[in-house]
Amino acid sequence: MLTFLRAGKVDVKKNKKIMPFIFIGSFIGAYTVHLVSPTILKPLLLVMLVLVTAYTVFKKDWGQQPKERTLSTVKKIAFFGAFAAIGFYDGFFGPGTGSFFIFLLLMMGNDFLQAAGNAKAFNFTSNLAALAMFLILGKVNFLYGLPMGFVMIFGAIMGSKFALKRGTKMMRVIFLIMTCTLIVKNAWDYFSTH
Repeated sequence: MLTFLRAGKVDVKKNKKIMPFIFIGSFIGAYTVHLVSPTILKPLLLVMLVLVTAYTVFKKDWGQQPKERTLSTVKKIAFFGAFAAIGFYDGFFGPGTGSFFIFLLLMMGNDFLQAAGNAKAFNFTSNLAALAMFLILGKVNFLYGLPMGFVMIFGAIMGSKFALKRGTKMMRVIFLIMTCTLIVKNAWDYFSTH
């Protein structure tokens, strides 16, 4: 997130209006996880990832250039609701959250680099909210979490620098590869246990 922020790919002014909805959604989602098993979302996750991938494949020029879009009040409310729902999903389950944030941001007119940068800020927000709730519930294992976190930070820095260097066309390719990988991985997990 910080790498994208320094490169000017995070729209702080717009994001600060959306982030509270994501934070609240994720906070509630993380609380809900100790009441309901997150496995109920696995089939829905697969369907949503396939739809996101298919839409991106068929809209070949999508996300190549930023487009300023004026949204009606109804569309704004719908987008805020969608961001809150993805926040809830991230706190509750998680896989594919970045893809869903990027997809929504592309629909709002971001190019792939802007969408990636803004999605990182949203992911950070939802992760912070979920972490706060899991800390309250006493469900954080620091022995696993801290080493994994440091390794992920290193990978994230490398990945964000690569994305900024290669541009929007490469971001589209990476987005599709990662989304397809998520589909295969989650399909394997789901069907191997049923």
